[in-house]
Amino acid sequence: MTKATFLSIVLIASVSQASVQELLHGLSASDLEVKIQAQQQLFDDCSTASRSGAENERKALALEICAGLDQKLPQLVASQLIRNLQRIGGAESVPTLVKLLGNSNEHIRDDARRALVGNSSAEAGQALQAQLKMRKTRNAREMAGLINGLGERREAGASKLIAAHLSSKDPYIFAASAKALSRLNEADGIRSLAERRKKEKGSRKVMLDSALFETDRSVVFENLYAESEAAEVRAVALLGLILNNELSVAAEAMASGNPTLQAAVIEAARQGKNAKVYDMVSSSIGSLPPYLQVQALGALEFSGNRDYAKVVEPLLKSSDGPVAVSAAMALSRIGTSKSVPLLIESGTAEARRALGRLNADGVDKMLEYEAAKKGDDTRRSVAIDALAIRGRRDLIPAFFGYAVEAGKETSKSAVKAIGLIGDLSNLEQLTQLMIKKESSPVSRDILQSIVKIMRRSTDPAEAVNMLVAQMGAASPRSQANILQALVQTESKEALKPLTDACRSSDENLQKSAVKLLGGWQGDNALKPMIELASDDSMSMANHVVLMRGVSRILAGQKQNKFNKELAQDALDACRRSEEKQMIRDVIAEKEK
Repeated sequence: MTKATFLSIVLIASVSQASVQELLHGLSASDLEVKIQAQQQLFDDCSTASRSGAENERKALALEICAGLDQKLPQLVASQLIRNLQRIGGAESVPTLVKLLGNSNEHIRDDARRALVGNSSAEAGQALQAQLKMRKTRNAREMAGLINGLGERREAGASKLIAAHLSSKDPYIFAASAKALSRLNEADGIRSLAERRKKEKGSRKVMLDSALFETDRSVVFENLYAESEAAEVRAVALLGLILNNELSVAAEAMASGNPTLQAAVIEAARQGKNAKVYDMVSSSIGSLPPYLQVQALGALEFSGNRDYAKVVEPLLKSSDGPVAVSAAMALSRIGTSKSVPLLIESGTAEARRALGRLNADGVDKMLEYEAAKKGDDTRRSVAIDALAIRGRRDLIPAFFGYAVEAGKETSKSAVKAIGLIGDLSNLEQLTQLMIKKESSPVSRDILQSIVKIMRRSTDPAEAVNMLVAQMGAASPRSQANILQALVQTESKEALKPLTDACRSSDENLQKSAVKLLGGWQGDNALKPMIELASDDSMSMANHVVLMRGVSRILAGQKQNKFNKELAQDALDACRRSEEKQMIRDVIAEKEK
């Protein structure tokens, strides 16, 4: 070592010593801000010292932290130092950490063990093994902690030492031993697990099974696939064998008729994505019980192989609901244009969605043909729904044409399609269609589509103006329908035409408008509602609806935004004692 290198180590050590000693006071401080600042400084110092190429600095700081731990410290301060030592410590830290394993405080002992587990040096692993060999009395959790630590470190050669604890009656030690041996995955450990398994039963045997399976060794799977084993154990073993490319057993299991083993093959197909295993599942799917057909369809759905569509398609007609649904979902990914007629024939909501998502050549062309073909109203409806899901905005003019046709389902689907993919450019024509079809049941569907478009619009004022422009030439019934759409926006632009309609000479329109205004949610309707309710020409029934709406909005206002003046105006406008009392109660509540 050169003089310069030696000098740099000495200087680093002296700086670190001053820093750590100073931080000890901060870590022990009663002032929370000072304590947090010291914790952060220690964290930052350790981060800096552990950077690449700063081995001397890291070692110096670690040794100084060890020196700090030789002092008598509060548990929380000691834990802070140990946890940072866990981050940066190497072989130089091991003696201090081993000493702390005998500390009277259980938290410090546990922190020291964790620090040893996280320490990458060979000395740390040797120390853990030495601690486990010691005959010193330890509680079960600490013993389990040492065993777990060796397993977490994948400490080579520790299997024999750990295996001795498999016979422990303590559940913590037993569980830690089984888990650690599976992590180490050494021949000695696997042999010990297998031998111990013969002597155990119940939950302990299950734990050993799990440990053996986690080793992911073909020889383990072969042994546990023996016919003498329980069906559940054989199934997991079978899954492991198949995932390790032991495919001969997969074909036998699929042909066995044993549902548990068949389920394992299906799961292997899903996890391993092996083409040969997929073929086995595909060729057997028709003979499987319904619940396994659902599982098999889920596997085939993500196979990426459209050749499987031909075995999936017949299951669309299954009398078992979940099977039919799963078949449609699978075809949405692996179907072909030949699947289109069968999905249309199925006609379920899932089949429509599948058609909407099916990305295969020729699908759009077939759907367009089915949508335009006169005759079967249901088939046309399915095709139109699918085209809308596919986002075919270029077909909106065709959808308007279908919407005025006699077929109830075709008309309804066409209108819903426009609502799903249309925008403001379609709003005027859609509103005119609603006016034209006001006496038809489809008018309600048109209204819903109008509302959908308005809710998606980024310019509600323009949408409102477009609807208001149609009201002048519309009948009272259509005006009422338009008002329902306007109310959905609850914008200030929608409020005026609604309040105007509340003064309509048409009794039915006025009643509808008042009902809509009475259900308004925003504070902006309070003043016009009170003004309308104060009008003596307003019927008592309409007056009551408005005043109750006013009372509801006032009650919902936050205390700091409660408008007492409007509340008083509302009180003055009331004609009946019932509404007066409601508003008095609101005022009293807000004044508390």
